[in-house]
Amino acid sequence: MKSYFLFCCFVIIAPLVKAQLCSGTLGDPIINMNFGAGGNFSMPGKTTTFERTGGCPGKGQYVISSFLFGCGSNDDKSWIKMIGDHTGDLNGNYMLINAESTPGTVFTDTANDLCDNTNYVFSGWISNAMQHFTCGGNPVLANVTFTIKTLDGTILASASTGDIPVADDRLWVQYGVAFNTPANTPSVIASITTNPSPGCGSGFVIDDITLQSCGPLAAITLDGSTEPGYVCADYSNPFILQGNISAGFANPAVQWQASTDSGKTWQDIAGAQSALYAIPRRTSGHIEYRMVAAENANIGSINCRIASNVIPTEIYPVPPHDPPQNIIGCLQKDLLLPATDPSALEVLWRGPNSYVYSVADPRATIPSVGYKDTGLYTLKQTFYYGCTKFDSFYLKIYPGTTISAQPAKAVCEGQSQQLLVSASGGGSFKWYPSAGLSDDAVPNPVATPGDTTEYKIVVTNSYGCKDSTYLTINVYRNLELSAGIDKVILEGDTAVLDARVKGTLVNFSWAPNTFIDNINTVKPKVNPVKSTEYTITASSAVGCGSGTDKVMVTVYKDIRVPNAFTPNGDGKNDKFRIIPLDTYRVQQFLIFNRWGKLLFRTNDKYKGWDGTYNGMLQPAGVYVYRLELVNVQEKSLVKQGTLTLLR
Repeated sequence: MKSYFLFCCFVIIAPLVKAQLCSGTLGDPIINMNFGAGGNFSMPGKTTTFERTGGCPGKGQYVISSFLFGCGSNDDKSWIKMIGDHTGDLNGNYMLINAESTPGTVFTDTANDLCDNTNYVFSGWISNAMQHFTCGGNPVLANVTFTIKTLDGTILASASTGDIPVADDRLWVQYGVAFNTPANTPSVIASITTNPSPGCGSGFVIDDITLQSCGPLAAITLDGSTEPGYVCADYSNPFILQGNISAGFANPAVQWQASTDSGKTWQDIAGAQSALYAIPRRTSGHIEYRMVAAENANIGSINCRIASNVIPTEIYPVPPHDPPQNIIGCLQKDLLLPATDPSALEVLWRGPNSYVYSVADPRATIPSVGYKDTGLYTLKQTFYYGCTKFDSFYLKIYPGTTISAQPAKAVCEGQSQQLLVSASGGGSFKWYPSAGLSDDAVPNPVATPGDTTEYKIVVTNSYGCKDSTYLTINVYRNLELSAGIDKVILEGDTAVLDARVKGTLVNFSWAPNTFIDNINTVKPKVNPVKSTEYTITASSAVGCGSGTDKVMVTVYKDIRVPNAFTPNGDGKNDKFRIIPLDTYRVQQFLIFNRWGKLLFRTNDKYKGWDGTYNGMLQPAGVYVYRLELVNVQEKSLVKQGTLTLLR
């Protein structure tokens, strides 16, 4: 295969660095220490001479973390707050070192399978961890050295960061050293060391330590652009990748690569070793492309290549085309054409009589259709990435139908009425909902709705033309009336009546109007001086019922306590109990025998003593009771006496 290369000059703007480490393009990392993300990251053994810790590092210690604050030397906890790694990933880890008065190796590793006479860069991103006022405003500044040695200890290259300045926040800078491998040097030892002056300080943070090949600038374009190639499966553009390499290799060679996992792994494309690569046509899928380059003799070694920019491509499926459809138009009715896809960016309808509709609305309308509108309508929909969809519809016009309804009258619950509609053009009828209708398929059914209901009726003629209308039946609630339970009070007390009144537009009142605070409320307060029966009268203003109900308020001058009972199981006077008073609660109700033994206790005013103790019948005779009551004003009332148990 004949190969050719395009050579040109490039101008780049490099990120902020201490020194220009590589003026061209880098390869994939051979050493790559990014400290991971989240917790539980461990440095490989013998990678550093500093001691690992789990929190803020002390002198001679380091920590791997993504969030630290309040760290420092001794009692000086003034180091910069450390959140996230140098890329801005808040969950990304970094290595924080406290090198106070502690020289040592921060990181070391061996790079293997290097190529002879090849440029490499060993680097890391470093920031001072201290602020201006750390160590009383005079901290020992961090100073780090990058060194490359052969396996026998010969130094190939070394570079120092110099004193890393303090700042009020982290200032990430890429430091490192560039070197060229001599002949027969496939392996080197890369190390980062620090040898601080004694004294307070020497805190710094490091991230993304890498060793990569460095070569000329390599760049690729897709159909003349560096933008991603996102197209529809019916694309017609060439989809040609073109690679460019600046001067620098004596005998350059290239290899195109593809990744189907968003750049995590790359595979060489067989036979793709020229500056141009035509991407094979496909109908779907996401694939990323790049070009790697090296000296011709080294192109087979992954540690000797440089890698271009990446261009992703994605093929989106062509929207499926629907078969031609027939649609019906009803004379003198507005026609809604079939709904378009809501994800379409553009829609274009065309039809007879120069009909054009291109509004971004899911439903196109032909107003008041006539026979002249009969014919073929086409729809073009345009989606992202140039995908288009064409569909066709044939419209035929038929006579229409109309329907109208007489307004319905309101009814009370349980009542019925016939619904009256009229339709022109004939056809079949359908009511919605069908609940409460005698028949949902006739024009005039009898309706007995359980609640207020809006009914819709649809008429369809023999051509399939439809019309519809709505009518509503309001349902009024029938009267529900109860005066509540009877009340028992002591003379001078007040009871609250508990009436229940329901229905539509109900009027009500109480009688008599004596010793009652309000005759027009469902819960009036009453304080009769003697037993009185109160009557509530109610009626619905819309004719849905009327009625009366009564409640007795019994008034006692004193608490009624019986003096005997007969617990013989005949259902009469079987328990000794008090008459419950509405305005009092029972504090305690006690029964004792003649020797003072407590036989029964309760605070429930509806409970009574059945003449037993621990399940055993007590003998006939005289017993003593004590009753303690409290009214709503927390006033106590005590009554005690004797009772006779008869058997």
